[in-house]
Formats: sequence, structure tokens, C-alpha cells
Amino acid sequence: MPGMGLTLAIGASLSFVALDVIRKVLGSRMRASDIVVGINLGAALVLGTVVAVDGVPEFDRIFAALALLEGATFALASVLYVRAVTLSPLSLTIPYLGFTPLIAAGVALILLGEVPSPRGWSGIFLVVAGGLLLHRDGRLSPARLLTAPLREPGSWRMLIVAAIWGITTSIDKIAIAHGSEALLGFSISLVSAVLLLGLRTFQGSSSRRRRVEPPVRAPLLYLAAAVAGVAVLCQFYAYRYLLVSYVEAIKRGGGLLSVLIGIWGFEEGGLLQRLPAAILMLLGMLLIAL
Repeated sequence: MPGMGLTLAIGASLSFVALDVIRKVLGSRMRASDIVVGINLGAALVLGTVVAVDGVPEFDRIFAALALLEGATFALASVLYVRAVTLSPLSLTIPYLGFTPLIAAGVALILLGEVPSPRGWSGIFLVVAGGLLLHRDGRLSPARLLTAPLREPGSWRMLIVAAIWGITTSIDKIAIAHGSEALLGFSISLVSAVLLLGLRTFQGSSSRRRRVEPPVRAPLLYLAAAVAGVAVLCQFYAYRYLLVSYVEAIKRGGGLLSVLIGIWGFEEGGLLQRLPAAILMLLGMLLIAL
């Protein structure tokens, strides 16, 4: 049922947009590692509840190994993500995740044998082109567009996140086949939170110079955790019906909303410059969805 897959992918996209906004607000109040630990622990609780209600599914060593690998990479990507939206405008960081479907398509072709249709490829490339054009400043030379992320601290961090998530989407689908969607989401969230807590303890990173509010006491983190749990479930269940590259492209179509929220909600400016690029990304998503 492609319609169900589309609905789930759109649900994931809207949930991740909401999560972007919450993380942006939290980024001005808390350290990135505190935000990630709080959200991931809360999301693990939400997803663990789903697992408990449905019953723990059978899983094997392949699932366990992939869940540990993804938990580690998710911890790294999550910290980079929060730092990116804290250091730079949403409208110059979130749309760079538009590269994720292109990377995901290449990796899925190798690992899963998934081949997008010609129209699907066109949509994916439109999403990527929109991400590049976000940084245009009147000079559209290819070299300047390709090096634009290096001039914005949040953009290059987000490109690393896009690469990580583009690779792990196919691994998600493989792991799900050896367990379940909810169990994988729970495992990734819990492993990443535990790893970051362990790293912080090892480094003795509880700073005496800056008082940080404990993550479990930050009200916004409860909301962020619930939204994260819903977003992950929508994304993983969408893999049942759509190619992973299509799910990622539809998710990144939410970049248009992120641009608008960044400009109007956080007064980032540059609407006329950035909106056409975001619309291009939306058109790419529509080519896939329709």
C-alpha cells in the first residue's frame, strides 16, 4: 500500500520538523550532549513502551550488532545535528539534509538492490540541487556553491549528519528484518544515550563553570522525546511500503517548513534568497510522492 507509506513518510517529515524547532530552542539553553541524552532516553522510554505492548520480537546476533553500530553513529550524528542548528540558522542547516536521499539511494542500490524509477531519481536530484542553491549569493559558480557549506559552521556539520544518515538508512531496513521497527528504534535511542552518558562520565564533563539543567527536568525535552519516538516509528514503518531513498526524500521535503519557521519564527532573514531553493526541494519530494 504505497498510500500508507506516503502517509507515514509525511508523518515522519512533519515530526522531524517539529523536533528541529524544539532542538533549536533547547540549543540556546543546554549543551548539545545534554539535549541528545535527554531526548534519546525519553524516546527510548516511548519506544520501549511500544515494544512492551506488542511483545518483544525475536531477534538475532545480526540485529544486535547492527543496533550497537547504529546507536554509536546516531550518538555522533545527534550531537553534530544539535550543534549545527545552534551555531547556524535553520534555513541554512536543515535543508542540507537533502543530500541524505541521494546517499541513501546509492547505498540502498548496493545493500538492498533498491532501484528508484527515473522520476524518483529526478526528485532526489531536485532535493539535492535545492540544498546547494540555499547558499547562492548572486554568484552561481559551481565551485562557490560546492564550497558554501565550508563557510557556515552549521552547514558542514549537517553535511556530515546527512552522510551518516544516508548510509544508516539501508542498515535500518536490514536490522528491522532481523527484529522489528519499534525494537530497533528503542535500541538505537538507548545505546546512543548510554554511550554519551558514559563518555561524559569518563571525560568528567560536568562543568563547574556552567550550571546545566538536568535533562530529565527540562519540560521541552519531554515533548521532544515524544515527538522523536513518533518520528522514528513513522520512518521505520514507512520502509515497509517505500524505498528508503523515497522515504528520505519525502522527509527532507519538510525542509521548506524549516526554512519558513527559521525565517519567521527565529527571524533569520533571507526569505527571497532561500525560499526558491526550498521550493525546489519540495518539487523534488512531489515528484516522488505523486
